[in-house]
Amino acid sequence: MLPSQLGPYKIERKIGRGGMGTVYLGADERGTMAAIKLLAADMAKHGDFRDRFEGEIETLRKLKHPNIVQIIGFGEQDDQLYYSMEYVAGSSLEEQLARGRVFTWREVAQIGIEVSRALRHAHDRGVIHRDIKPGNLLLTDEGQTKLSDFGIARLFGNVRLTSVGSVLGTAEFMAPEQAEGRPVDPRSDLYSLGGLLYVLLARRPLFHAKTFIEMIEKQRFERPTAIQKVAVDVPDEFAQIIHKLLEKDPNQRYATATVLERRLETMMQSLVMPLEGETHATEGSEPADDSDAASKPPIDHLGATKAVTIGVDPIPSIEARRMEALLPETRAAPTPATTSATSPPKTTGRFVAVTPGELDSPAQDTPTNIISHQTAALVIGLLATGLLAWYFLQPISADALFRRIESQTGSQTDEALLSAEDDIRLFEMRYSNDARWDTFREYSDRLDLLHLERKLELQAKGLGSRTALTPVERTYLDTHNLARIDPEAALAKFQAMIDLFGAAKEHTTPTWQCIQLVKRRLAELRQQCEAQSREQLTMIVERLDRADELRTTDAKRAAKIYNAVIELYKSKPWADAVVERAGKSLRQKGSE
Repeated sequence: MLPSQLGPYKIERKIGRGGMGTVYLGADERGTMAAIKLLAADMAKHGDFRDRFEGEIETLRKLKHPNIVQIIGFGEQDDQLYYSMEYVAGSSLEEQLARGRVFTWREVAQIGIEVSRALRHAHDRGVIHRDIKPGNLLLTDEGQTKLSDFGIARLFGNVRLTSVGSVLGTAEFMAPEQAEGRPVDPRSDLYSLGGLLYVLLARRPLFHAKTFIEMIEKQRFERPTAIQKVAVDVPDEFAQIIHKLLEKDPNQRYATATVLERRLETMMQSLVMPLEGETHATEGSEPADDSDAASKPPIDHLGATKAVTIGVDPIPSIEARRMEALLPETRAAPTPATTSATSPPKTTGRFVAVTPGELDSPAQDTPTNIISHQTAALVIGLLATGLLAWYFLQPISADALFRRIESQTGSQTDEALLSAEDDIRLFEMRYSNDARWDTFREYSDRLDLLHLERKLELQAKGLGSRTALTPVERTYLDTHNLARIDPEAALAKFQAMIDLFGAAKEHTTPTWQCIQLVKRRLAELRQQCEAQSREQLTMIVERLDRADELRTTDAKRAAKIYNAVIELYKSKPWADAVVERAGKSLRQKGSE
């Protein structure tokens, strides 16, 4: 039933609904529109939810920034909690993608800059978003980007039915440390932002997965396809930025949103401005004409993983998913509410308005028009620093990168390759047409095998889900485990895997990569078995020599030794000689 009033708001209509509550469009007595989210009636019954609710509201009070959707107030009515946010005429990035919009790389870079500014403002105040995704980013009619739903993932974390411990957020954009339930920090938001930029450019998800667990495993261990392979017009500098954001190790990402913002701005300033009407091309797609985007049927560009989220109810339609962003699709401003001739039904409750004076001042984000001599000197110094930073951030040449990789990989060890991985990947991304790339192609393949081997080693220790493995990888894992018990039987199975799957020709396929790992493990296991067989042969020969000595003094004991050698080693090809010697000794004893 549609409520007629929530606090100071006369309710116009319902925007959306989900398991966490319902969102309404309302207007206060001055006609100011707001999006009001009324939480589900049973929310307040979960432990200390009320205290956490007001605690998160206090968190939102810290934020006042042009790129953040602003909180207006919060309250309680008839034992139900609600809060109101500013109304923004526009749509979410999720809706834009679903309608078929193709973003140019410059548009995506500008979105990245604006989101970086919002995150800088929040992170500087100790606030981490935890759920950066297309549905939580809104484009206003003026083209400005606004970030919404701060604190919502953490607020609902203890009352949602989750699949994995206290993991909060949306699996498609979740940082590896967040997926593992480890503490998050500002760099976790930067990973999610990297995933967002990737999806906007590629119009496809980072990873394809059918289950939440499979997506989590891929976030933890799998590298996404290079962005320039699926969005061919993305500049090298932008590709580097995105893949640095998507590093599995937080220490390898940009340290802060401020650094990211400046890096994006430097890139934009250093590249030639686009021709008017330039569009962004993605693999397998033609440039889209936005003029008729609204007439196209909705397309799910996020693939099968769209509903693979945790703590967010699967909602079947775009209109209902819009509830999560607290914004409607309506482009035109609604007509202000008029005073009802009849009194609203009596309700019990309270409403706390968050006045502009209570919110954090945006002075640090707004330039001043009064510049002192000291400020001017500071600006000049900053410009000089910026020019130096720009100089050092210029793309490294192929020659310099080649020499650096050679110096790092001189020992040819796995550790040396891993230490040079970033440079090797960079050379592949930027200079794959260089004739010298063939020198490093083997390094790239070895790195892929190292990462695959480490992933399977974790699986062998019981860490992770086997559902995330391919059939060949599962067979490898079973044989790997068998090698601990029966190395010789594992040798035969590894060889059988090569015979069965070794015909794969494309060296980038998971099957080909796993078979290379099988060959590597087979060679190691063969050496291990040969060493063990030599050791055993030495021991067997010693026992046979002892049996020969006993033939004249203790013939029965000697016969037992001969028979034992035959019984234990008759099926071992490497023991044929000692088995034959034992049999011959028995026959001689019988003829005596």
